[in-house]
Amino acid sequence: MENATKLVQRDKVDVIIGTVHSGVQMGIHKVARDTGVLTLIPNAGVHAATRALCAPNVFRTSFTNSQPTLALGKVLVDKGLKKAVWITWKYAAGDEAFEGFKESYTKAGGTIVKELGLPFPNVEFQALLTEIAAIKPDVVVCFFAGGGAAKFIKDYAAAGLKGKIPLYGSGFLTEGVLDAAGPAADGIVTTMHYSDSLDTARNKKFRLDYAKTYKSQPDVYAVQGYDTGLLLIQGANAVKGDLNAKPALYKAMEGAVIDSPRGKWTMSKAHNPVQDIYLRVVENKENKVIGVAAKALSDSGAGCKMG
Repeated sequence: MENATKLVQRDKVDVIIGTVHSGVQMGIHKVARDTGVLTLIPNAGVHAATRALCAPNVFRTSFTNSQPTLALGKVLVDKGLKKAVWITWKYAAGDEAFEGFKESYTKAGGTIVKELGLPFPNVEFQALLTEIAAIKPDVVVCFFAGGGAAKFIKDYAAAGLKGKIPLYGSGFLTEGVLDAAGPAADGIVTTMHYSDSLDTARNKKFRLDYAKTYKSQPDVYAVQGYDTGLLLIQGANAVKGDLNAKPALYKAMEGAVIDSPRGKWTMSKAHNPVQDIYLRVVENKENKVIGVAAKALSDSGAGCKMG
């Protein structure tokens, strides 16, 4: 928050591009609301930023924490997986991911037979996996990310659950962890607004250009960063570079259609992407797209009052 304040007050920046971490983002968000500086969120999925604490000068280009799992419920029920155990860390991102899953799954006719959780960033999963084995649900659904996700995937297989109870989750379960998770990840199905393997000309060109430029492969974070640039350029072009022409700038950004590697998306009234969510399965260390779980999915924007 202190750094963001310095950028606005001392350095007089026109725009702040936010962070990966939701807690840090909410510190920046307070400065954005207090000062009115244009702020773009390229990752942090915390609900409040585009719900109760939304603001005309704040735009998100990524997702809300509940968006990927909001696309998952109907998929499971359609497959006959009607009794689920949910497991996550007990923290804001886990709670918000659960909200999306619970809403979509129960609406589609599914029953959540047990909610399991452990403190973040605890990775001692064994006792909970033993409990899951005893419950024998149709499916296990989860939200984990990073190193903890890789360990959960490996522990799930080691506990003998892989191949017996299918494992589904928000796409972050298998994002950037497939080398670490190894063969234990094969067959896991997730929902996400992007996949490396998305078979479109737009995505292939982006991936090739990125690899040539940075000598590495882009991931979902790179796509979100790229889209943040596209949104800002569209807005800036509409006001001929005058970022002080705020009403016209915001109107242009609100009406933008972003031609993204993830597929075209638009901005909701609460300033969050309205976007397709893909169904992906892990095969040979790749998140392979097997369908679209939800077309043009929007976050609810609950409690957002622009003013």
